Amino acid sequence: MPSPIFISLLESSRLEQQQISIYITHATLQGVVSNLYPEAVELRTHDGKRCVVALDKIEAISTL
Repeated sequence: MPSPIFISLLESSRLEQQQISIYITHATLQGVVSNLYPEAVELRTHDGKRCVVALDKIEAISTL
């Protein structure tokens, strides 16, 4: 189960269109949350690509 603070940061990025960084085991992803699902988050990167990450794989989030 993802941390409530992670959900709050992801929801804030989605609503405010604020860029965030998501850290997973061997990668860092940057973008704006376009969709937040019960078990995953969809990011839109600065170059318009989409990326879906399972919430249970997120290790850290930082706002930019």
